[in-house]
Amino acid sequence: MIPNQRTRHTLHRLGNLTTAARDAAWARVENAEALKQRAIHARDRVLADLPANLEQLEKAARSHDVNVLHANDAQDANRLIIQTMRELGVTDALRNHHPLLDEIQVDRAAKANAIQLTPLHPGDYLAQLANERPGHPIWPVGHLTVEAISATLQKKWRIPETYNPDHLASTVRMPLRRALLRTHTAILGVDFASVEDGVFVLMDNDGHNASLTGLARHVILLLSIEQVAATLNDLDALIQVFALSAWGRPLPAYVTHLQCPAPPEIDGPRTIHLVLVDNHRTDIMDQGFGRALRCIQCGACHTVCPVYEQIGGGGYANSPYTGPIGAVISPLLLRSDLGEPQAYLCANSGHCQAACPMNIPIPDLIHAQRRRLAKTRPPKEDKRYFSIWRRLISRPRLFFPFIRRNLEK
Repeated sequence: MIPNQRTRHTLHRLGNLTTAARDAAWARVENAEALKQRAIHARDRVLADLPANLEQLEKAARSHDVNVLHANDAQDANRLIIQTMRELGVTDALRNHHPLLDEIQVDRAAKANAIQLTPLHPGDYLAQLANERPGHPIWPVGHLTVEAISATLQKKWRIPETYNPDHLASTVRMPLRRALLRTHTAILGVDFASVEDGVFVLMDNDGHNASLTGLARHVILLLSIEQVAATLNDLDALIQVFALSAWGRPLPAYVTHLQCPAPPEIDGPRTIHLVLVDNHRTDIMDQGFGRALRCIQCGACHTVCPVYEQIGGGGYANSPYTGPIGAVISPLLLRSDLGEPQAYLCANSGHCQAACPMNIPIPDLIHAQRRRLAKTRPPKEDKRYFSIWRRLISRPRLFFPFIRRNLEK
């Protein structure tokens, strides 16, 4: 859904606040460019020899009693998740906030298999209540106004109208706390993994990952194959860069490390299952877009993008990857009718590359996507679209009702 004027104002304010926090945090870092170069080198070193690094990670994980599984695509990943849950004999689980889980549409797969899957992150839970998809990798409902959140809770739970953020947050967290205490299985998207010792890292700003790993008895981890670090030193650089660009702070509020099942006398999971997800990432590298896989999903490019500020996450065809980076990778991840139009959601401002801590040449990659799509699209189809556009543009009165409706919103 394209946002109205009030929602655009909310997106603009979100962009200003997060950009100011990010810039201020980076300004306080000594040798900021050196830190960024460490992170970039860490990503490039892994991507240059990804199969060998994944083999080493799998070996380290298995040595710690982690069950390692491989998924070529989203369907494989969901099949392995459902199969593992059936083997464990569970029919409900909690999930964390992570774009990879939205990418494979794990919520839809769970519902189709009669499994109750609840997002523990309040933002994801609110998006589910409002029947929307997360529009930002860090702030999933950053586009919703406090009035919209209040209206959603009134409709779903008959909560009295209130615009007090603390009261709304407490109301949302109440059922999530009850679900946390009675659920013993967690499905977690992993932010980074260390090849060196098989450590899996989850980062958040509210502690939901720490709660899930501490209370769950069975954990199913999902890791996209490019989000690995060769050494602990590389991992440290990636964590710092993520925190500075995502939240504007030196380190995440919560960093959860998971390496092996917990012994009986200690809180933590008794079984850990790891699903390594490819889902066209090998194709992305083979087609010359490997630099896009440097992305650490910090969301920095979103908050400076003038197009994202106008259309929000809903303007990207409900893609799990929105914003400028979504315009690069979505055409390769999604089916053509959903992914290809996103390559044209760019105003060529160049702000995204300046904000990206991983120095991904996003504008160049978007132009490369457009060239690739131009070669695959039949010329007659383009001519037909331009013919329709010429007829419409010469009749501006046809647009007046559409403009009037949007102004009224």
